[in-house]
Amino acid sequence: MAPPPRNVRLLLAVAIACILGCLVLFVGLRGRSGWDPAVSASARPSGSPGAPRSLRARQPGVNGAAGDHRGPLRLPSGEIAADAARKAGAFSGRVVSERGGEPIGGATLTFDHEDETLTVSAGADGAFLLEPPEPGVYVLALVTAQGFHPFAPAWGESPVTLVARAGEVVRGLTVTLSPEARYEGVVLTPGGEPAAGAEVRILDAPEGAVGARFMADDKGAFTFTAPDEALLEASHPAYAPGRGRVDLRVQAGRRITLRLGAKGEERAGQTIAGTVVDASGAPVVGAAVRAGWSGDPGVLGADLHPGDEVTTDADGAFLLEGLDAGRYALTAREGTRAAYLDEVAGGAREVTLRLGGTGRLRGVVRSAGGERGELVKAFSVLVALHRGPLERETAAAASFFDASGAYAFEDLLPGTYAVTAAAMGHASSKTVTVTVQAGGEATADLVLGRGGNLHGLVVEEGTGTPLAGARVTVEGGLGPGAGPVPVVAEATTDPAGRFSLAGLSEGLRSVAAMASGHHGRILSGLVIAEGGTLGPVTISLTPLQEGEEPRIEMTGIGAVLSAKDDALVVGQVMAGGGAAAAGLGPGDAIVAIDGVRVVDLGFEGAIGRIRGPEGSTVALLVRRGNAGAPVNVLVQRTRVRG
Repeated sequence: MAPPPRNVRLLLAVAIACILGCLVLFVGLRGRSGWDPAVSASARPSGSPGAPRSLRARQPGVNGAAGDHRGPLRLPSGEIAADAARKAGAFSGRVVSERGGEPIGGATLTFDHEDETLTVSAGADGAFLLEPPEPGVYVLALVTAQGFHPFAPAWGESPVTLVARAGEVVRGLTVTLSPEARYEGVVLTPGGEPAAGAEVRILDAPEGAVGARFMADDKGAFTFTAPDEALLEASHPAYAPGRGRVDLRVQAGRRITLRLGAKGEERAGQTIAGTVVDASGAPVVGAAVRAGWSGDPGVLGADLHPGDEVTTDADGAFLLEGLDAGRYALTAREGTRAAYLDEVAGGAREVTLRLGGTGRLRGVVRSAGGERGELVKAFSVLVALHRGPLERETAAAASFFDASGAYAFEDLLPGTYAVTAAAMGHASSKTVTVTVQAGGEATADLVLGRGGNLHGLVVEEGTGTPLAGARVTVEGGLGPGAGPVPVVAEATTDPAGRFSLAGLSEGLRSVAAMASGHHGRILSGLVIAEGGTLGPVTISLTPLQEGEEPRIEMTGIGAVLSAKDDALVVGQVMAGGGAAAAGLGPGDAIVAIDGVRVVDLGFEGAIGRIRGPEGSTVALLVRRGNAGAPVNVLVQRTRVRG
């Protein structure tokens, strides 16, 4: 499992602020932040002993299993071995810190099994052992430790599902927790003066920290702890609220600045009201309803509130409040029934969500080689719903430990899905497209590749001094159109500044490196070959000057892009980048790259085609404002600091 921290909001860049598209900053494949109950599905191994109950998508205020996937797909570590003495199997492993891998003694692990909850504590060395009372399916539901952010599928982690069988043990399971980071903040008025007495609250966060409040002192300063990617909002009676996100720059510098707006510039909180009904039109009580952002990618921003979630009342009615102006995708779920309605404008009334049946997906994961390959016993699976020619929305993502290599997802909305698997030491599988029908079952068997290797060195720019302890991340999607949740491979440099990564998917990849006291750097255009080794590559990081805040240096066109319909739509343009110089602006839609249609390239293929060396150019066919006849625009790739 060994997850890296959730670096940079996936909606703004599938982690590390644009690693997957490092030549472009982009907003993901319509993957909406937060829980999407109509899309999220339960997950369990297929054909598991004991016919365990299904794990349902999380309802508001209830700890569930699948759904609310906000972070990267966490590849499980560990193995399954034979042990005849174990009549109901066993699960063992360690809980360690994400920073340095030190053991976390006293961590508490909670496993769910049918209607039962089992809890074990890690010893001083971080080791834990769960001896299940009976064979069956167990879900790692929560891991907590003082001074660390929790591991919690209900709050955005990839669920981990384990199968207990007689004579089998899962061992070497590594649970990695991120230390709680203490940040300094300052609230400023529109004129840049300290806003004494301002109140700051966490408006949105992955790990259940929503609602925490902090007060600014007479200098506008405050201190706080928050998960990565938390959205903060500062308020003051004399000004309009201001927002800021704990993004990569804040994480690196441990400091955030929140700037208030002028009085009268407040965001107009909007509401959406309606009713959830069943197939016969009768109101449904207790259905979970969620509003997720569905607006034009050209107006998306890092400070957008992700929406609201409520439960229907005795009349099946719901009221979603505090929404930013724009359009939303509404989802509802009650039991195994679900509903989905897109492009609902804020302020809409009398919206009707009609619940319908859901379907099931199952399959087996194998490794490449031989006639059928070997069964993979520890793996992750991503299921993404097709929303358009390029758009994919994560429906489910979970990790499995099962000697039979089997997996299953239940309660999927009817529709077409892209299914992909990944595992430690393997390249991700090719994406399989399946159709799920209400009340039906689809099958997607997946084969993992060997992948390639990458090694190199991280040094300080100008001096060439090796940087020990730098974090190096390679991140990529799970194949063309697989969805917005990425697979992450991460390493930490040794005392000589060296790093190595294995099991990388073939094709163009990007590497991000970060080290204390330096600006981050993204190196792009690395070609990974199946079964090959690339390197050594050298990544040079610029040291911070006095008073500077850490930023990310990259080579690209300098634009935030997202998939919409048949194009990549520009959301934001970075000053000094090639896109700005070429006159590209928010709302412009790229429909072809170097003469090849974006829909033919697919999302990842399009991003790869836009990549290239600094100083080179790329020919884009652009619909200005996403309307009218497209025009040719030549854009130079430049080095920018975002």
